[in-house]
Amino acid sequence: MLNIWGVMLFIRLSWVFGQAGSGLGIIIVLLSVVVTTLTCLSMSAICTNGVVRGGGAYYLISRSLGPEFGGSIGLIFAFANAVAVAMYVVGFAETVVDLLKDNNAIMVDEVNDIRIVGCITVVLLLGISVAGMEWEAKAQIVLLVILLVAIVNVFVGTVIPATKDKKTKGFFSYQASIMAENFSPEFRDGETFFSVFAIFFPAATGILAGANISGDLKDPQGALPKGTLLAIFITGMTYLGIALCVCKYIKHMLTHANAKQTWLIIQHVYPVTLAHCTVS
Repeated sequence: MLNIWGVMLFIRLSWVFGQAGSGLGIIIVLLSVVVTTLTCLSMSAICTNGVVRGGGAYYLISRSLGPEFGGSIGLIFAFANAVAVAMYVVGFAETVVDLLKDNNAIMVDEVNDIRIVGCITVVLLLGISVAGMEWEAKAQIVLLVILLVAIVNVFVGTVIPATKDKKTKGFFSYQASIMAENFSPEFRDGETFFSVFAIFFPAATGILAGANISGDLKDPQGALPKGTLLAIFITGMTYLGIALCVCKYIKHMLTHANAKQTWLIIQHVYPVTLAHCTVS
């Protein structure tokens, strides 16, 4: 779950539902879940068809398709993780700079501050990785706890009655009229269903995290299929739950115009995007 939840949950989920509406937004999430579930079922077929040793996705692919395919796909997978870290670090840096801007604490300017925060973050993540898997495992546990608390805070924050100040910014308590208004899509700036789907889909990836630690599992043949399918289900329900809360709580124009503004009510949870970076 820690490898699936990421920066998209806190930055782009409201934008996706603002563009696609709650109707098509639900379809986008479900399509992503279907794709990852099919991938998980393929992985499960390989895992349950023999002894699973260490080596993660490379070992599984090599055993089924041969070492040539395993090496090629494994190399692509490694580069994909590197690109993913870059994306999550940029997302984290942008949100930190937004917080600095709100508190009049900009160091140089917005662009350079993003670079500064991003570089510091990469160095810290590198330090955790160089320290060894033991420190990385400890960091993952801490970050998972922070992430779970942040997600709970999202749901708790939506049930707190909206103040006058929040209402002037477009934040209201749960209202059926707001949900009805947010149901239909309002694609703008040239966006389409497939472009919005392409932006959201990375939020559903990361399902091979369990396979990557196959050598550390006591019963990988049983643990990998069950754990991965359960993680896909929980994260999918979380995306739907948070998105529907936003659609019932916030005016459509606000979710549509600026995804970052919609999350001012939970801006204190932005730093948990580090969790995804560390695992990747």
